[in-house]
Amino acid sequence: MVFFLVVTGCRLEKKFLLKVILICNILFCNNSSLKNYMKTKPSTEYVLLGALFSGPKHGYEIMQFLETALESTWQVSTSQLYLLLKRLEHVDLLESNLETQEMRPSKRIFYLTPKGKEAFLEWLRSPVEHIRDLRIEFLAKLFFFQHLSLEGGDELIKAQITSLKDAKKKLQNRNERESTAFNRLVFEMKLMTVENWQQWLHKKAMPFIQLGRGHD
Repeated sequence: MVFFLVVTGCRLEKKFLLKVILICNILFCNNSSLKNYMKTKPSTEYVLLGALFSGPKHGYEIMQFLETALESTWQVSTSQLYLLLKRLEHVDLLESNLETQEMRPSKRIFYLTPKGKEAFLEWLRSPVEHIRDLRIEFLAKLFFFQHLSLEGGDELIKAQITSLKDAKKKLQNRNERESTAFNRLVFEMKLMTVENWQQWLHKKAMPFIQLGRGHD
């Protein structure tokens, strides 16, 4: 369902208007569109689901978790955090309630729903689609496997290795058909990047997951 905002008597910046429309689309999406939404949603939202996997947290605790556990790979501003939490709540991946405190301001506690848990685990166990996502999104997946002591990290790595093999074969085929020297240089650079990732997965990522599992 798409909502259009009609504004009369005032002028709004284009970026603001597009942002309002985007939020409306997300807040009012129905269950039939949820699956498609999850396929295209930013990986940051899955990281927030992962932050709540071990138990409820309020916004400041989530921010602390991100800053201490994932600071080297993931950074989220406070304003972005609460916008994403609201978005996830409106698609039934999170729930929240307001907790009152004597002599202190109330705070909102966020909980992972069964649907949110399922979405997080599906994301966690799926290899990344693009090579560029290995350096941030894939590292976050490895972190959660180790941090939450979940099974399946080695299967993820094997699936990612298979995905890279397919990507490498496609690049090799394109490189063989390429006639210009510069384009061959570009493809060879991409091939070396894929090969380096393959080595890293075998020599570094797999031992990391196996070591973490051995300490459970």
